[in-house]
Amino acid sequence: MTRGQQATTSPFGALLRRWRGNRGLSQLALAAAVSSTSRHVSFLETGRSRPSEQMVLRIGEALGIPLREQNRLLAAAGLPAAYPEAALEDADLAPFRAAINQLLTAHMPYPAVVVDEHWNVLLANRACATLFGDALLGSNLAHRYFADPATADAIVNWPQVAWAGMDRLRHQLALRPFDDTLRELAVLAERSTAGLPRPSKAAEGVVVCPWFRIGGQVIRTIGMAARFDTTIAVTLDELRVELLYPLDSDAERFFREAGTTQPAIH
Repeated sequence: MTRGQQATTSPFGALLRRWRGNRGLSQLALAAAVSSTSRHVSFLETGRSRPSEQMVLRIGEALGIPLREQNRLLAAAGLPAAYPEAALEDADLAPFRAAINQLLTAHMPYPAVVVDEHWNVLLANRACATLFGDALLGSNLAHRYFADPATADAIVNWPQVAWAGMDRLRHQLALRPFDDTLRELAVLAERSTAGLPRPSKAAEGVVVCPWFRIGGQVIRTIGMAARFDTTIAVTLDELRVELLYPLDSDAERFFREAGTTQPAIH
């Protein structure tokens, strides 16, 4: 690229080149993926051509760019956002929040928590207090796991859980490589796992699930995750519902005895 081309690069072109480079695609490969030409992709990157909304969305899909970042690509091109970014509390998302609350209530007496893409706890059912205490809502699970030594001490299989969390953060960062908050959380996790031997696959088992040490008991759990499918709302696309189930009869008894007949959503 010449000095003159660099000088005329548009904000959209700079972002496009950054994403394309991260995904390891040539201009020719990207052009083929979006039914265009390498010449047109080159013109988009240098600012000689302006993209249409449909072209931006095709590029976003071809590069596997998350919805929030596709909106930023559109904004850089001077185009309106294609995906709504309403907060979970907004009226437009009221039916979806109601569905989530219904899921959290139905999951009682077992813990269920809703987190965003940065591991911030947005919602939690009452059963979560049995494992995490009363200060879970509004906290950050990555900070709880990786910055609080007491949390590691309370999880019997901490090495397996820590490395599974590290892997999840790395996967998220691969999808959102320019997300500074995710990068900071990944650095925190890397520091926490530094010097911690990685368990063998046999030791990890079929699924890595936390075993909690509570009051002299070991509460073994099975973890699952739920998400909305094929959503065009950024907030819903980024939500993850973490569901914990008892692994054995001791854990079942623990949750049943700690539960209440009238669960409340925090």
